[in-house]
Amino acid sequence: MQTNIIPSDGMIIREDTIFAPGTYILPSGIRIAANNVTLSGENVRIISPDQTGVGIHADGQSNIAINDLSLIGYHHAVRFDNCTDVRIESVTVRGTAEIEGIDTFLYLWQALEEAYGGAIFFNHVTNGVIRSCDLQHQMNGIQLYNSSGITAERNNASFNSGWGVYLSNTNECLIQDNQLDFCNRVYRRPESGAIRVEADAAAIVLVKGSSRSKFLRNSCLCGGDGIFVAGYCHPGDITPCNDNLFADNDCRLSPNNAIESTFSRGNIFRRNNCSDSNYGFWMGFSWENTLEDNEINFNRKAGIAAEHAFGFVMRGNRITHNGDGVRLWTRGGAVVPYWPGYEVSYDMTLENNHIEHNDIGFAGYTGDETTAANCHDYRVVGNIFKANRTAAYFKRVDACLVEGNTFTGNLEAAVRMAGHPDVKVEDNIFDENAQNIINE
Repeated sequence: MQTNIIPSDGMIIREDTIFAPGTYILPSGIRIAANNVTLSGENVRIISPDQTGVGIHADGQSNIAINDLSLIGYHHAVRFDNCTDVRIESVTVRGTAEIEGIDTFLYLWQALEEAYGGAIFFNHVTNGVIRSCDLQHQMNGIQLYNSSGITAERNNASFNSGWGVYLSNTNECLIQDNQLDFCNRVYRRPESGAIRVEADAAAIVLVKGSSRSKFLRNSCLCGGDGIFVAGYCHPGDITPCNDNLFADNDCRLSPNNAIESTFSRGNIFRRNNCSDSNYGFWMGFSWENTLEDNEINFNRKAGIAAEHAFGFVMRGNRITHNGDGVRLWTRGGAVVPYWPGYEVSYDMTLENNHIEHNDIGFAGYTGDETTAANCHDYRVVGNIFKANRTAAYFKRVDACLVEGNTFTGNLEAAVRMAGHPDVKVEDNIFDENAQNIINE
């Protein structure tokens, strides 16, 4: 082991090394060129005067560890390519490369060769740990491309203008107990000049088939979106992000979606707080997802919104004080050719939820009279609907069931139907509603 080493610009390291305390200007960075190397150094600051290049790089090595260093500048502060069994702990990064601000919308599917700047970057890494790192105040915290078996835990990647944790074609990871707050971006829309917090910034992003990972107990407050799962890759690649678990994440206070998950299958969303946002869940063009035991309160437009979706189970959620509590629908018209095979929404189960003080508790409808088929097979079973303006609304739907629910104190109607829907209403309890059933 080398100890008390003064690093030099472009230095190549082939054995365990501890840097001497100090601040070092190293625009060409450092390269690790051997297996079984640990690089560390308390009170060590490595700086690039601009935002180009890589601070610490390894390519093709295994059993590499970096501990306790601080880096400022560079395009990527720490980058591993084609590595196995790596560990980064207690590293602090600031000031990596950012793109232009208010007039730039982020591109979620950026190619590897054009990847945005960020603190820690993995490409084709297998079995890695990123733990207890401070990755705030830049564009991106952790970027994972083409990797698997990565654990990212107890990191702080807040106040970034892009993404806290980003996964592209990355599978079987554990992302837990991270603080990823205020990952958002101000964007000026070119057509109107309107300025909003959006631009696809988010605390957590999954693209290009990132599947079978667990996202547990992360704080995703005030993100452009809290969590964004994007299974459709422009300009037309179908790359669903499937079979992920999202549990106990705090995704409140997004000006857009607390959780957006689209064009993906088999994801489970359990005990997340998706409140105080524009939408709690936006779930368009997805299928066979489970939403259970989530807090979905005080969202402006809707608690759960799923257009052109099918095969959901939504159970045990608390859905209160939203515009629509749950909205399931098809727009019809020109949107259908965008995703062939998803002409309508169908086979959706809403069971044992508490749905209270919404404008409309449940809304299921076919939005365009010219659509060839109606949405169908919505099952609304065993829920408590209390003090909504309208508890359940159906329009132009087929083969739907409303059974075993309790409707109490709903201000205009418990069940409201329009457009000749096929809805069976049976074995419900109606108590002190303005009207129990309205047919329009």
